[in-house]
Amino acid sequence: MAAGWVSTSHAADTYSIDKDHTEVRFTWDHLGVSRQGGRFNDVSGTLEFDEAAPEASRVKVSIRVGSLSTGVAALDNQLLKTREFFDAAKHPTITFASTDVRMTSARTGEVTGDLTINGVARPVVLSVTWNFVGPHPMAVINPAFSDQIIAGFSATTQIRRSDWGITRTVPFVSDEIQIGIETELKQVSATAGAPLPQ
Repeated sequence: MAAGWVSTSHAADTYSIDKDHTEVRFTWDHLGVSRQGGRFNDVSGTLEFDEAAPEASRVKVSIRVGSLSTGVAALDNQLLKTREFFDAAKHPTITFASTDVRMTSARTGEVTGDLTINGVARPVVLSVTWNFVGPHPMAVINPAFSDQIIAGFSATTQIRRSDWGITRTVPFVSDEIQIGIETELKQVSATAGAPLPQ
């Protein structure tokens, strides 16, 4: 999701989403018979993150709607080209911009932000787990990674698609959509007190 930041009084490092190690998956109930799902394959964005004050973090993300894949070509075509679902030609991106971060433990938190789908913005709360931040683990065996600082997070949320005006096939296909996010990010700039390794 696209980058852009609200400044804070804390010293935060800037991270960029690693597209090759990021996925946004979504699942729904189909007729009460099974759970089906899909994913978006093109996710970009930026995180401002301060290890000492993670509640001061800011994130903005952009998802290319056309990267949607359910593994069923006919369903993908319906979701992407039908105005009652994702009108990808008119609204090519889904965006998320954080507005608040609340830590619930040393490694977990809730990130509140505005999720915009089809031009409609609604607040959502992500349950986030901070998995890792530090030198790339592969650096111990491959010098190509020795100058990389990375971070990793997992997040989940549930939304009602009707909140964004996507009501077609409800209730046969559930209104409630579960979303799961796995992401790795690369540090692209550091504060004066925490320079990038050389």
